[in-house]
Amino acid sequence: MVKDRSVPIREEDNASRLRIFEEKLPKRLPQSFESFLSRYSFPAFDVLGITLFAWDADSNPYIEEASAAKNSLSEFLIPAGFVHIGRTDMGGFDAICFDWNEPAQNREYRIVQVDHEDILCNSKVRVVAELWPSFIELVEDALSRPDPHISWEEPIL
Repeated sequence: MVKDRSVPIREEDNASRLRIFEEKLPKRLPQSFESFLSRYSFPAFDVLGITLFAWDADSNPYIEEASAAKNSLSEFLIPAGFVHIGRTDMGGFDAICFDWNEPAQNREYRIVQVDHEDILCNSKVRVVAELWPSFIELVEDALSRPDPHISWEEPIL
């Protein structure tokens, strides 16, 4: 699906990179998302109104966000039970996250949108929408549409 839209996704063994990422997190990622990250590398790309972070080097937005660096959204998201995996597309800044706060079969946590302004202005994590019940549902939703709006842009160097 992603390759069909010219996103330069490539098969790659990312088991060690994934292990480094997950060691920084208090909980494991959903099994479906782990499988995706462990087998593929890709640039940031848009799908169904969200932009997933790039996963293409040992230093990438996932690992940086998982570190919950001072003054990052994840400084507030991770302790509140959310892992930041992207943002809204079209230049938005709201965080797209897996929500660890509710039990989930096979760790298939729901994907939610978190208001970035509440974090920045009030130090509060507020979910504004559930986008999909799981990563599997996001993929199934994209596959079921004639045009799932998948795109990416070459980074400007």
